[in-house]
Amino acid sequence: MWPTSELALTPLWRIRSEALPFNERVQLSYQRCRSVVQTYRLTSNDIVNVSPMYWKFYTDPILMMDCAVAILLTIHYNLCVGTLAMYSFDRPDIARLVENLLKFEISGQYCLTELGHGLDIFNMESTAKLLSNGEFELNTGISRAAKYMPPTSPCGIPVVAIVFARLIVDETDRGIKPFVVYLSDGSRMNKGITCKVTTVGGGSQSVKHALTSFDHVRLPRTALLGSIEKAQDARGAFYKNIYRVITGSLSVGALGLSAMRVSSYIVGSYSQRRHVIDSSTGISRPIITFSTQYIPILTAISQTFVMEAFANKARRMFLAPEATIFHKHFIASIFKATISRFAKSIPIVLGDRYGAQGLNDVNQLTIIHANARGGSIAEGDILTTSIRFGVEVILGRIAPPPTVKKDSLLWKHERSAIAELGALMRKGNSHRDSNVARQILPQCQPLIEAIGHRMAYDSAIEAGLDERLIQLFISSVMKFDPAWYSENENISRAQQAMMDQEVATALLPDINDFLDGLRAKDYITAPIVSDKAWSQFVDSLETFSQNDHEAIEEDTSAIVSHL
Repeated sequence: MWPTSELALTPLWRIRSEALPFNERVQLSYQRCRSVVQTYRLTSNDIVNVSPMYWKFYTDPILMMDCAVAILLTIHYNLCVGTLAMYSFDRPDIARLVENLLKFEISGQYCLTELGHGLDIFNMESTAKLLSNGEFELNTGISRAAKYMPPTSPCGIPVVAIVFARLIVDETDRGIKPFVVYLSDGSRMNKGITCKVTTVGGGSQSVKHALTSFDHVRLPRTALLGSIEKAQDARGAFYKNIYRVITGSLSVGALGLSAMRVSSYIVGSYSQRRHVIDSSTGISRPIITFSTQYIPILTAISQTFVMEAFANKARRMFLAPEATIFHKHFIASIFKATISRFAKSIPIVLGDRYGAQGLNDVNQLTIIHANARGGSIAEGDILTTSIRFGVEVILGRIAPPPTVKKDSLLWKHERSAIAELGALMRKGNSHRDSNVARQILPQCQPLIEAIGHRMAYDSAIEAGLDERLIQLFISSVMKFDPAWYSENENISRAQQAMMDQEVATALLPDINDFLDGLRAKDYITAPIVSDKAWSQFVDSLETFSQNDHEAIEEDTSAIVSHL
């Protein structure tokens, strides 16, 4: 149970925002942010230590009711507050700022990537020059150095950001440093700061993503976080400063769990409500009784329960005392890459199971899918991190966590993939050989996902999950590389297809128990899940009838007269 179960049923969260003007939706999302902040009352220790309460926040399905809240509070909590908390122990001014942020009296932002520098952000061009009076002058300089894409526009409360820029002292580059920059007072941008709101991205609902630039912005000496000296290891210092991005890979991955949970519940419930006439019997039957419906739904449910077990295990591994930053990043990247695949595919696969209704934003799945896509890019693009750690695994520089079952199909598949790519790597002069890279790089993400599938399986075994759900999960991930299982384990295509059908059919009588186990009911706004919700939704729609004829003609004439 999440602490927001009652909040989710309040008018603030039940109002349908789809028909509201964009700016009203934006303000509604900020009000919802405040309500979540007040419900959780997280502390800086919760955020720094990824406490159970902080983890509960990231797995809370209320964030799927308004994905803008998930985006805004992820930046606010993990990136902004999390970074500031690293410096607050010996900075009373920073500690006070953190307290205001934790009350949501100030909105926190995080300006790292630039329009022209995303994955190569180490080459950023924004600068902060030390002046003779001890202040800094922050400059974007050129258009491609504008910070992209944090929503930095005025939002009704003051906005502060962690802004990364190259520190210039006496014309010498001292490396990339974080600075505290107050962007607006809530209604107007501060002097020298320009925010250009970009067009609304599909599914981002009510987030004003933006380009933010700085023109000779004066900052006090206290704006600098950390040392003014040049680090001996510039790259290492940079990764230490952006450590919360690594934590964010784990946290944003956890958001995917709610995407899976809510999507599975919506389509599972709808498929029992929706009936069709069976042409062979003339009798009405629920569409859940068709294998084309219940197999993908139960598959999604099995993936959700297994990934929930993996999420909890990944957090424990991330927090292990012996885990280095490199190892934490490895675990977070495996988890995020693995769950992102499911979080993106489940809304599409299941959305196709309720036809045209699946295209309507009000039924949640299109919004959830679009935001899952954004999540796979945010705080560690999964393709890039998969390449980084995939190569490390192939070279033997880092080893995946050991398995609990060395006779499992998924363990055998993982070991075979590593060995196969290792042999391919050894054919070149080095891993940077262009011929080798051309063949290896496209295989890195599938490799990381294969490791993740095995780790998820191990986690489910350790958690004592229903064996039938585990078997359906195994069957589902075998589809990512069916030829390997046929070539190496002699499991034919027909046998692989039967695995799905047999397990899903055995699970079908218990589907309502599994839907209840998702604990998502209170967080569903899709009217399609029940007759009552659907009737209420239809009654709320804009309606035209014969009596509206004259009014429509008058409106049309007025519009034409202005052309």
